[in-house]
Amino acid sequence: MKRVIKMKKNKDNPDSPMLGVLPRRFTMTLLFIICYTIIHINFEYNFWVTGDIFSKYAVAGGVLTELEIAKMVYFTKATWMFILIWMMVVGMSFRSAIAYSFMIYSIELIVLFPIYIYAILNLLLAVGCVIEDVIVRLETRRKKEPA
Repeated sequence: MKRVIKMKKNKDNPDSPMLGVLPRRFTMTLLFIICYTIIHINFEYNFWVTGDIFSKYAVAGGVLTELEIAKMVYFTKATWMFILIWMMVVGMSFRSAIAYSFMIYSIELIVLFPIYIYAILNLLLAVGCVIEDVIVRLETRRKKEPA
């Protein structure tokens, strides 16, 4: 019951970042979550149906074998999660930790793999998330300053 009352208050309060259970405005973090969900669903489809799970990173048989691609994919995902978790452990908000850890992951993709549209789109989304985080931090700092 309390949750329903809180959601109602969120809808009625124009200063609330939430509109019920949904964000009041579309953010880069929300775009990230949507994109990540779509990519993961596509990964599951490719894993279980087509078996081609690495083509978004690089084409096996060229310079890289599937095992080499798999190792590098594991490395990039593992470092991303490690950095994300430690950023949150040291007190960064989820939004900030996602933005900066995803930026590092995106740079790893550009450095370790041939330039593909997947890596470029990741980098663009990461830049957008970091810019949004900087803007939100500046707005928050400005609101806290005494007038």
